[in-house]
Amino acid sequence: MITNLEQHLQTIKRPINSGTSDEVTEAGRTVVAFFDLDRTLIAGYSILAIARETIRHAAGRGELRQASRVFSDLLRHKADNSGTNYHRVVRRVTRALQGVSEATLSELGEKAYRSSLEKRLFSEAIAVIEAHRAAGHQLVIVSAASRYQVAPIARVLGINDICCTQLEVDDGRFTGRLVAPLCYGEGKTMAARRVARQYRSTLDNCWFYSDSSDDLPLLRAVGHPVTVNASDKLGVHARTHQWPQLRFKSRGLPDMESVTRTLLAGQTLLATSVVGVIGNKLGVGANRNSNRMTQLIGDIGTGVAGLEFEIDGREHLRRQRPAVFVFNHQSLLDSLVLAHLLRKDVVALCKKELAGNPLLGPLLRQLDTIFVDRDNPDQSVLLKRAQEVLASGRSLVIAPEGTRSVLGEIQPFKHGAFYLARKASVPVIPIVLHNVKDALPKGALLIRPATIRITVLPPIAPQEIRSIRGACNALEDQYVSLLGKSRHAALPHRATA
Repeated sequence: MITNLEQHLQTIKRPINSGTSDEVTEAGRTVVAFFDLDRTLIAGYSILAIARETIRHAAGRGELRQASRVFSDLLRHKADNSGTNYHRVVRRVTRALQGVSEATLSELGEKAYRSSLEKRLFSEAIAVIEAHRAAGHQLVIVSAASRYQVAPIARVLGINDICCTQLEVDDGRFTGRLVAPLCYGEGKTMAARRVARQYRSTLDNCWFYSDSSDDLPLLRAVGHPVTVNASDKLGVHARTHQWPQLRFKSRGLPDMESVTRTLLAGQTLLATSVVGVIGNKLGVGANRNSNRMTQLIGDIGTGVAGLEFEIDGREHLRRQRPAVFVFNHQSLLDSLVLAHLLRKDVVALCKKELAGNPLLGPLLRQLDTIFVDRDNPDQSVLLKRAQEVLASGRSLVIAPEGTRSVLGEIQPFKHGAFYLARKASVPVIPIVLHNVKDALPKGALLIRPATIRITVLPPIAPQEIRSIRGACNALEDQYVSLLGKSRHAALPHRATA
């Protein structure tokens, strides 16, 4: 039976062997949550991503040519990772890397993450990880993949413990040999037992999430086995033993609905831009034309994208205008969501790179958008134009983080919004976007329908902004508190076989 994700998250908060919702231990022992990587945390296989990067960078680099040929074979055969074939594949890859510098493979792993793996992180997996983190559990990735595939993902997820297959290194270069045992099958169970002992726990108090029947030894050993996108063989075993089965669908091959909605949303933006051009030619006032375009984007754009809304504090959106609206940046869909919320008499501040976007650029220029050159130390012209917008009775929309994160964790707030609000004697109205990234995360191309949760906080009056830095830091803390997300500490990973 497929387990509902929300119900599962509640189970994490209320451990099966515990009567309370916030205990860190079960039977007095630390709880460890182990996660497989491929098809559990990410859609697909990480080895294929690093294979593509190896092939792409092999030209002119003699040390990568042999590995490139092996990885080419893997891509042709889609990396059979079952049974003895998996051991054969790993040994072949390891031999091909003989003489290659470890730094080179680390660099390729980072490139593979940025070009491919970042887009494949399941948002559902992130929610499960955050639930375990909130419950005080120790988090560990246990994977047959190498550290060079796992480490970039672990760092972004804020996971410091890694159990993985290790390649022997001598004087900074691979020897072509593996460090036994492989972190595969029984090898994963051995690695997990070592981690549990380090935390003075036992596997009976641990969770393990996996998609593959190859991980049955560890799934049987832990107290809380959970399958994710289970293979047919694992699914049969899970049903027989009544294990929770989760289905993660936010990444991977899209369905026709996502393709259709993405195309319709793009057509809506193009059509809105055309409407703006026609309005200008017909002599419609600039502000009236801009308002009509904003409402088209907000109503039709969010509708065809399949976005529904749960909004707390909606009354604060209309109470005082003009104002400086601030929001946490999560997705390219933020603009559609904000257009739906604010509807009229608003001007956005966007990074200048968007001005050159063939789809968004023409539309943003017609909406009188202020483009920010973050590399320019002199922002006096930008500030003057922003002040003119507020003086005209229109509001500003600013993302004080300046950039969006992968997981939605809050980035440091810049002070510009508070400076402008105090200077113009208008309030700051904070808009907290909880999950726009679920519909279109950073790096993704296709929109998936979602219910967007939004909290609009009470206005911060200009007279309350005695210290710009203090007010800014206080609001940043409030966002972190509401979202339960802060920047993960960049601690070194502890890797074991």
